Amino acid sequence: MLRHPFVASCLAVLLLVAASVSLAAPRQLSVEYELLQQGISIGSVKDQLTVTGNKYQIDSLAEGKGIYKLMGERTLSSQGDISGNTLRPLHFESRQSRHPDKALVSDFDWAKKALAMQVKGRQQTEKLAKGTQDLLSIMYCWMWQAPKAKQIKLDVANGKKVSSHAFIVTEEDAPLETAAGSFKVIKLADSEGEKILYLAKEKGYLPVKLVVLDDGKRMEQVITRITGQ
Repeated sequence: MLRHPFVASCLAVLLLVAASVSLAAPRQLSVEYELLQQGISIGSVKDQLTVTGNKYQIDSLAEGKGIYKLMGERTLSSQGDISGNTLRPLHFESRQSRHPDKALVSDFDWAKKALAMQVKGRQQTEKLAKGTQDLLSIMYCWMWQAPKAKQIKLDVANGKKVSSHAFIVTEEDAPLETAAGSFKVIKLADSEGEKILYLAKEKGYLPVKLVVLDDGKRMEQVITRITGQ
C-alpha cells in the first residue's frame, strides 16, 4: 500500500487549514486524511506540523484498515530550518513497523553540499543541490512560497536517492469538492502524468488532494479533519 516513496511522502504530508488558522506562518497543525485506492477507503493518515522560530518539525503516521492493517504502520519525519521563504530540511526518516530493518535516514549538510543517506543499514552520499526537499518538506514548501511559474522543477530526496521532478502548473475552472469544503485550486501535475497535487488558492496554497497513479492503481488522499493555530 505504501511502498512507493513518493506516495508515502504525499500520504504523510497533505494539509488543509481552517480560515481561523494563520496560513502564512502556521505554528502547529494536526490533520487527518482518508486514503483511497480505486475509490475504496483503505486507511488513514495523521500528520503533525510544529514551527518554533525558524525551525520546523513534521511527523506523519499512516496506517491501513481491514486487510491493509496487516502491513503495519508507516512513519515519516522531517525537521529543518525555514530559510529564504522555504523549508530547508536537515534530517529525514522513513520507517515501517513491519520492516524495521528497512529504515531510511537522511542528513542534509548544506555547508558541504552533501546528502548522507542510511539505506537499510548502508551508508551512501550524494551531491546536495540548492533547494532540494525531502518527501515531507516538498509538500509544505508551498505554504511559504506559492507556485508562480507555469512549470516548476524541484529535486526531491526520497531516502534512497535524489530525483528531479518537473511539475506543470494550471488553474482549475471548477472548484474541488472535499469533505472539508469546496476550494478553488491550482493543479501541479508531474511531467509523467503519474502524480497530481491540488493546492487551495484561498487557503494559502495548501494541498487539499493528491492523486498518484502507480502500476495501474489510482491512489488518493483527501483531507477529512484539521485543527491548528
